[in-house]
Amino acid sequence: MKHARNPIFSMRQGSKRFNGISVIEGIDLDIFPSEIVGIAGENGAGKSTTLKIIAGIYPPSAGSMILAAQAYRPLSYTEAVEAGISMVFQEQALIPNLAVYENIFLSLEANFRNRLGIVDRKAMIAFSERHLKDLDLGYIDPRRRTGDHAFHDRQMIEIAKAFALAEYFHIDHPIILLDEPTAAIGEREVKILFESIRRFRHRASFVLVTHRLAEYVELCDRIYVFKDGRSVGEFSGEQISEQNLHKAMVGRIREDEYYMEKRQLGLLEAPVAVSAKGLSGQNIKHVSFDIRKGEILGIGGLVGCGKEAVARAVVGFDPFPSTGTIEVNGAVLPLRGRAKAAIEHGVGFVPKERKTEGIVPYMSVEANISLASLPLVSRPAGFISRAQERALAEQHINALRIRCHAPAQLCQFLSGGNQQKVVIAKWLARGVRVLVLDNPTRGVDVGAKQEIYALLRDLIEHGVSILLITDDLPELIGMSNRIFIMRDGQVQFECNAPADNKPTEQELVQHMV
Repeated sequence: MKHARNPIFSMRQGSKRFNGISVIEGIDLDIFPSEIVGIAGENGAGKSTTLKIIAGIYPPSAGSMILAAQAYRPLSYTEAVEAGISMVFQEQALIPNLAVYENIFLSLEANFRNRLGIVDRKAMIAFSERHLKDLDLGYIDPRRRTGDHAFHDRQMIEIAKAFALAEYFHIDHPIILLDEPTAAIGEREVKILFESIRRFRHRASFVLVTHRLAEYVELCDRIYVFKDGRSVGEFSGEQISEQNLHKAMVGRIREDEYYMEKRQLGLLEAPVAVSAKGLSGQNIKHVSFDIRKGEILGIGGLVGCGKEAVARAVVGFDPFPSTGTIEVNGAVLPLRGRAKAAIEHGVGFVPKERKTEGIVPYMSVEANISLASLPLVSRPAGFISRAQERALAEQHINALRIRCHAPAQLCQFLSGGNQQKVVIAKWLARGVRVLVLDNPTRGVDVGAKQEIYALLRDLIEHGVSILLITDDLPELIGMSNRIFIMRDGQVQFECNAPADNKPTEQELVQHMV
């Protein structure tokens, strides 16, 4: 694509190394006024690192940047914001115990001090309230504690914050960096976000990182493709298609048999592995289901429909215990202490919020993988055998193709998709027979998604039963043997989804609303 104007931002030969290890190398990138630029690539390709350099979070190890025809090298994120660049982070960066308006202006309170040096909170609230309404988010009360909002509402608060800061500092043409902004929000919120981006693009530029290729195609004017920390392609106009992006990212054409339906098992005679009867509690009412050995039961519905609560009720991972009964391979799990009993009976749980509930970021990859299997890697005296722990970790690092520099690397330095693989590996190392997955491919690139789908097919062929909770309709349809649709905490619809007769998205959506 040729532009008549000069870029508002440029990076030349951008590089970043951590402890001598190269993460990105020789990146050239331009952002033009009123342009929506995409950066695509597999997990670990360097997408988020590049955004963090632009946002002043990481200093570049080499290279230069220019913003509005001036040399640009921010020493902090606050400096970047004041220069006109703000970011919506992949993992939420809000402080739960602060009010919404306090999060929006965090570290910028000095700008609201009056002559006496007192922060004018009324002005902060009024600005936040008006801005939320402008983004069709008037249902979010800026005075309310941030942690009291649902996960998807907190994601929308992050996005609103980026828009608000650009407006507050009167930046003529801000740049807003979006790192996985749609990973955990529903279709309504995605629609609001995309409409907001289009509405504001005449006076702002955007950089989008997402693992949903369709979003690049729908929204972006130009797309850079990164692979192994380097830029390997640039697409614009008619060149932008899911097939072209996929091929550039992973080096092969995306398979039509993306969800491997041909490997789906017929299970009419298989024994029941999990039986839930009359589950009720926070956000769910009288939910019952059976999952057969080697079956994937998928549950879908709009954000807030109660599907996540079902997953947490099954594994006992909820501060409000549910009523009802759950049997795993004939054993009834107790209402109290269900989480421990579920693990003891071979149930594993991959939660939606992997960074706070799935991994321990400041522990190594090998320590995270062995976390649920400590007896397997411990000596008779109870001390952990580092050699056994390393061997267990390496087995699953290789099997799941986890990209890390060494098993001893801290999990916090892995990409989001590789962190998710570590969570799954933790339960596979224990040899679970039932796996409960809450949006397992959230924030995972297309190549890693295919690997996870292949892994799930391998597991069901070995008799593992899977409860799949997902916001991704094609994933729900493609992977499931049976599908439940929930609304208002109850199951509104259920259907079989055999490999040769899958329901359509339209058939399912009509039961969600």
